[in-house]
Amino acid sequence: MDIGLLMAFLVYLIVLIGVGIITYRMMHTHDDYYLAGRRLNPWVTALSAEASSESGWLLLGLPGQAFSMGVGAFWVAFGCLAGTFFNWTAVAGRLRKITGFFRAITIPDYLESRFDDRSHTLRVVAALLIGVFMTSYVAAQLVASGKALSVTFGIDYVPAVLVGSAVILFYTMMGGFFAVAWTDVVQAVMMIIGLVVIPVVGTIKLGGPGAVVARLAECAGDTSGFMSMRVGREGIALATFIIGMLGIGLGYPGQPHVLVRFMAIKRPSLIRKGALIGIIWAAIALYGAVLVGLLARGILSGDVGDPERVLPLMAMELLPSWIAGIMIAAAMAAIMSTADSQLLVASSSFVQDFYHKTFGRKPSQSTLVLLSRLVTLGIGVLGMVIALRQDPENPVGVVFWLVLYAWGGLASAFGPVIVLSLYWKRVTRAGALAGMLSGAATVIVWESIPVLKEFLYVLIPGVVVSSIAVIVVSLLTTPPPGPALTGDAAAGDAKAAGVDAGQ
Repeated sequence: MDIGLLMAFLVYLIVLIGVGIITYRMMHTHDDYYLAGRRLNPWVTALSAEASSESGWLLLGLPGQAFSMGVGAFWVAFGCLAGTFFNWTAVAGRLRKITGFFRAITIPDYLESRFDDRSHTLRVVAALLIGVFMTSYVAAQLVASGKALSVTFGIDYVPAVLVGSAVILFYTMMGGFFAVAWTDVVQAVMMIIGLVVIPVVGTIKLGGPGAVVARLAECAGDTSGFMSMRVGREGIALATFIIGMLGIGLGYPGQPHVLVRFMAIKRPSLIRKGALIGIIWAAIALYGAVLVGLLARGILSGDVGDPERVLPLMAMELLPSWIAGIMIAAAMAAIMSTADSQLLVASSSFVQDFYHKTFGRKPSQSTLVLLSRLVTLGIGVLGMVIALRQDPENPVGVVFWLVLYAWGGLASAFGPVIVLSLYWKRVTRAGALAGMLSGAATVIVWESIPVLKEFLYVLIPGVVVSSIAVIVVSLLTTPPPGPALTGDAAAGDAKAAGVDAGQ
């Protein structure tokens, strides 16, 4: 084992543990644990939102797909960048205003307040859906951590998963949202460095952009579509492929672990600055990830085995060992920045939305924080068990497709409901409930039927069905009697009531 590689990686893990210990002293209330007291600045908000939204999928799954699929992987990057832009420009500001007015600290909190649901039905359904899909999402990140550590240090997959899980659980339990947000900043910086340095060094090694194209064409040989955006498909097959890959971007408004970042920024007026930072970061990172996978085809010799391991292999091939250790730590950063966020969101669904709100328990703030830590541990262990049952050598990409399933489920259940509730006052409680249930059901059924699963990415039909359900059921039912605030109306009504929605 290379000592330089090991030392660089261990320093990174020690920094994360240190952040967990330092931020432990900042946890005074339940609101601090889950939303950092709504005190984040735009830099922290933007980098944390982007790091948590992209996950190990960005540094392992997407390069793996580019390595296998070729130039067509850029369709995924296009879709994700469009989704990032929409989230920051159309969702972030309005969501921050209205959740500030309602003092909502979770997405189920927001839905219950927005639709004046005194039966707690929306809260319970939303919390259950978050718990189900988030656990799958966490498992995908732990699979990714096992792959990154095993290929780097030559250890077996099982102990690699256990080590990665232990570090993530420690600092998330200790520091809550403060620890998660600040470690996300460190991780986002490391991720972007890795996704710039490796493509640049790889391009230089192959002799420049022209030589890269020639080398990739040579390596692709007769592989149909590797060097074409058409990916070797024609007609309906090509259309459904492009729609499916671009459609990944539709998932951004439905990801609770990303939306809570917008809810935690100090003031709505800071969203514009955060948007600029976040969109630039996403553009560099997404295209860098695809380039890593493409360059790997021309640089790595022999059978690489699992294509989702190409980034750590490229780092060890191109860079000095201590720098490679930092780059591989960047891959772990991508994994951890999402897993910790998802653990918090899933934990909040049980503690805040079931124990505290639905069942009306009113323990002390310290007791709520303790319960939150225990539930975080329980969900993390469950995700770890699922991760240990996966086949790390799966050639189709466990991380890529497991993430896309969870991403599609959350997008279909929450995306249309969130967007419509922010822009259309006519949305009703029944419409929101119909949208969540129909979207989630479509994803589960579609994913279980092979012919449908192969035909079109599950997110597309899920979002379409959910959107139709929200609109149709809302038009057939009576709007809530409470304040159906949307967009700037939240700020205006809050001011009239003597409440600052920006706080």
